[in-house]
Amino acid sequence: MRVAVAGLGWWGKEIIRSLGASRKFEVRVGIDPSPSEQAQAFLEAAGVEFATELAQVLARADIDGVILATPHSLHEEQVLAALAAGKEVFCEKPLAMSSAGARRMLDAAARNGRVLGMGHERRFEPAVAELMRMVRAGELGRLLHVETNVSHDLFRKLDTSNWRLDQKHAPAGMMTAVGIHITDIFIALAGPAESVRCVTDSMVFTPPAQDYVSASIRFRSGARGTITFMSATPFHGRIAVFGDQGWVELVSLGNVDQGLPTILTHCAATGAPRIQRSYEATDAVLANFEAWADAVTHGSAYPFTPVELLENIKLFEAVVVSGAKAGESVELEA
Repeated sequence: MRVAVAGLGWWGKEIIRSLGASRKFEVRVGIDPSPSEQAQAFLEAAGVEFATELAQVLARADIDGVILATPHSLHEEQVLAALAAGKEVFCEKPLAMSSAGARRMLDAAARNGRVLGMGHERRFEPAVAELMRMVRAGELGRLLHVETNVSHDLFRKLDTSNWRLDQKHAPAGMMTAVGIHITDIFIALAGPAESVRCVTDSMVFTPPAQDYVSASIRFRSGARGTITFMSATPFHGRIAVFGDQGWVELVSLGNVDQGLPTILTHCAATGAPRIQRSYEATDAVLANFEAWADAVTHGSAYPFTPVELLENIKLFEAVVVSGAKAGESVELEA
């Protein structure tokens, strides 16, 4: 697939690097309205053409698809423009800033017969894939509770003007950077959320930038969940799922860019020996892109359903609203 990558910040460059290892993609253009000298030098070294305007690239017949790694509030407008131009589209998370926007994007993809690629690569991590297999196979019994704390302090290095600290693009602390990945997994396992209570805070960062978000979730399936994400503590990555016949815990030993393993611990019963397995890091980002390419080219199944994508944005939206209302319970529309 001949693609253009829009957004040449850290993650946009990581995407181009990752796709360089694939036979299924040819990155032809990098797009950014105001790229750094470092970004332009990166494109030159990679043999990738540079453009400043997405609209100009969408008009080109030699581009099959567009990958968006742009500020979050731009996703809806850019996805709709790309679909209207007849292009395949892969959008980094979050899909949209509102559930209404997500519906418009998903409806447009369906009307145009396109598979909307989604940047939730954590589902492709071997340990996460095994966790999801175990839950879906019924190995934990009835799903009771899901919980997570995934935190890091990388954003402490950012200039206060960076859009990743801007409430317009990234409300509710690290919800758009980290949290939306985990809620994607939890919705795939527990189903749609019914209600949420959330608190946010600026414990270290200077307001309005937020460095703390924590929420309690009730799912329509009857399961419960808690999520916490912090931006001012060294890396910690833990996901746990509890059923009435056992539990599984994942502990990641490093952030995604460190290439360190994840430890899976399974407890099947009280008194039973705990089984522990280590899963080496793989290129989950590339695995997601190649699964999307296979879905586009060959009609293969792509793991993210439109319902899951919409429900994740509905939950994200409710987290933001509840956090802005000091933890008031927010009911999600069925």
